[in-house]
Amino acid sequence: MRSIKFSLSKKQITGWDAAAILMETYLSAGAKADQVLGQLPEDFIGERRAGCQSLFLGALRHGHRARAAFSPMLRKPARPLVEAILLVASYEFLSEPPERHPKIVHHAVERSKRLVNRFEQGFLNAVLRKLPNALSAISVESNPADYHSHPNWLVKRWTMEFGHENTAALLNWNQRIPEKYIKLYQEPDIIPTSLQATEWKNFYRILPTADWKAEIEPLLNQGTAYIKDPSTRLAPEILAPNPGDNVLDLCAAPGGKAYDLAHLMKRKGRIVAVDLPGNRINHLRENLKNLEQKGLKPGLLEHDVRELEESIFTENNLPGSYDCVMLDAPCSNTGVIQRRTDVKWRLNERDIKQCAALQLELLTKASKFVKAGARLVYSTCSIETQENEKVVEQFLSSEAGVEFKKVGAVTSRPWETGHDGAGAFLLERV
Repeated sequence: MRSIKFSLSKKQITGWDAAAILMETYLSAGAKADQVLGQLPEDFIGERRAGCQSLFLGALRHGHRARAAFSPMLRKPARPLVEAILLVASYEFLSEPPERHPKIVHHAVERSKRLVNRFEQGFLNAVLRKLPNALSAISVESNPADYHSHPNWLVKRWTMEFGHENTAALLNWNQRIPEKYIKLYQEPDIIPTSLQATEWKNFYRILPTADWKAEIEPLLNQGTAYIKDPSTRLAPEILAPNPGDNVLDLCAAPGGKAYDLAHLMKRKGRIVAVDLPGNRINHLRENLKNLEQKGLKPGLLEHDVRELEESIFTENNLPGSYDCVMLDAPCSNTGVIQRRTDVKWRLNERDIKQCAALQLELLTKASKFVKAGARLVYSTCSIETQENEKVVEQFLSSEAGVEFKKVGAVTSRPWETGHDGAGAFLLERV
């Protein structure tokens, strides 16, 4: 992905300008939203950064509806920067009352003078004036997929699996701004007033009034807290490692589940974390270092899980079999679309089938490192049966799964649980 930090380094660049530039980069580079946001310069702070992030993520969240509204007005595909301006402005139209719409048009046209040529400015002016009515014409009754800004194929898939009522609830859920949560593994003497207790043990909602530097960062720096959604508790809790266990954490980066596992073990025993080399491995290494103490031995292998063999563990002076194995498998992320709204842009139906094939391969490999009588958890942050129950069923009916039985399962459907979607399945080697 090309660097855009230079483009955003000028003082006259506003949060709105930056959102349009980030959106253009997203459309052009094929990167994930968090990677694009990572391109913001360090000195792009305060209201400029907050406004930019809000506009960029809002444009992504409502982008399918926006495209459905303005695409009929285009005789040919717009240049990415022009489309980016239309997407950002569309989000503003949808989030502001009608009396503000003329000002949004004027502002977008004026700011576009710094970004596009004169012909494109005239084109934008004409389209933007028609856009509020076009957006309003898309109703939930006529086209629920466009109205809720989801791809048609995904809405049809969910309707077949969950029914119309549940799908409508899911679509509404996905379009909401996600809450921020922190898990406190050790409660401080005084809990900041900006942390609100929840129904989930040790999880607190971070209120918008929170002073991150003064209230949140000290907790994180002490290694006694972690920013995570309540759904992340499901897989570690169903695995339930005991103090002194040897635990294998596969596809472990960035290390959030290792935190849960370590505390469930009362920080006594061993956790060996495995993931591919890359940027995420550095975060995993830092998290494991935070967990290290006299009674807990963390280990790290930078390796492709599919190519793991017992000899690799032996070469690194690590056990070849384990009391507990956690496989948090790569997945389609359909359970976390509210939090990762660009999943709707990146995902296609073929991806779900490919994910399921990879997940079965990873589960088969993970099973090789489970001791007799020991436990294995397979988990995803998908809500697709094809990636959850079906993968487990395929494994149990395979040659590798003949020695295993399913002894527990827990799933989260966001519209029911009030947090991210997930699936976790407990298998035991007999």
